[in-house]
Amino acid sequence: MPSLKYLLKRIATMSYKGMFDRINIVHDKTKKPKFIIFCDMVWCGIRYGAGYVDYDVIGFYKLTSKQRKTMLTRGINNKFVKELNEKDYWHLFNNKNEFNEMFSEFLKREWIYPVSKKKEETLKWMSKHKVFFAKPNDGQCGKNIEKIDTSEWKDNLENIYDYLLENKLELLEEPVIQCDAMNKLNPSSVNTTRMVSVMNNKGEVTILATFSRIGNGKVVDNFNSGGMTAKIDVDTGKIIEDAVNKEGKIFSEHPITGTTINGFQIPYWNEAKEMVKQAAKKSIHVRYVGWDVGMSVNGPVLIEGNQFPGHDIYQVAEKIGPNDIGILPEFKKAMK
Repeated sequence: MPSLKYLLKRIATMSYKGMFDRINIVHDKTKKPKFIIFCDMVWCGIRYGAGYVDYDVIGFYKLTSKQRKTMLTRGINNKFVKELNEKDYWHLFNNKNEFNEMFSEFLKREWIYPVSKKKEETLKWMSKHKVFFAKPNDGQCGKNIEKIDTSEWKDNLENIYDYLLENKLELLEEPVIQCDAMNKLNPSSVNTTRMVSVMNNKGEVTILATFSRIGNGKVVDNFNSGGMTAKIDVDTGKIIEDAVNKEGKIFSEHPITGTTINGFQIPYWNEAKEMVKQAAKKSIHVRYVGWDVGMSVNGPVLIEGNQFPGHDIYQVAEKIGPNDIGILPEFKKAMK
């Protein structure tokens, strides 16, 4: 059960419009009376730390009490972050330039932070990289990332430079050239693998969960930006289920490429796990991290790390059957 302090903070800051929108969504799905849904939603918040989005996305409306106890909810996830990740060090993950500096050996691509460079250095970098990605330094969920092709600007680097500054696109990165195997799954974006790690007090790193994040026509693959996700077996690197997007639509095949998703083998799997473990050991003050790994033509590369890993992709209502349980028991075991 979440702490009283957490509950009071949630009550004070939550969007009540968002809550009632979710009640309407669940009502449309289940045909249950809205008042019953409201009461149960409040109970799940108090008892399990489940936010109103959890109630819908994870499917608390259809779970037994036994199943509910096994779900990693927003409240429980927040507790893990608070216990394992020292807030004074969050900036190393929140600021992309600091992250790139700290984990440079795992990036395997060139990048530049124009804010800390002279204009001439940035222009020279852009002249070398005709196509690159421009990102907000503190962006999340793949939002506001732009792919810049200098030829579309008639190679007018001065105009590009001004545009980047005006739109606060403060980090420039050389594109990751995705390997052929992952292109067969989806070529529109680098389809990253989310690998969640925990380091215990002895410095031992466990990879708790792994999920494929698959793009669907956009240049980003994020679950919260139109992408889809599917669970990967940690040991073998094979996708072991159909994919699902945030709206709950199931995909047995990729809608663009037609590639079968369940059973798809992620390449460079053992190398990727070893890279994540090495990266995790460099982060002794932030011990619970969601790493995004791309599979390039030269092997696995680190895209970014999240010191506040999202929990919604682990348990999606449409994937949870009457006898299934959540991922919380696995997390608790690794924490010990």
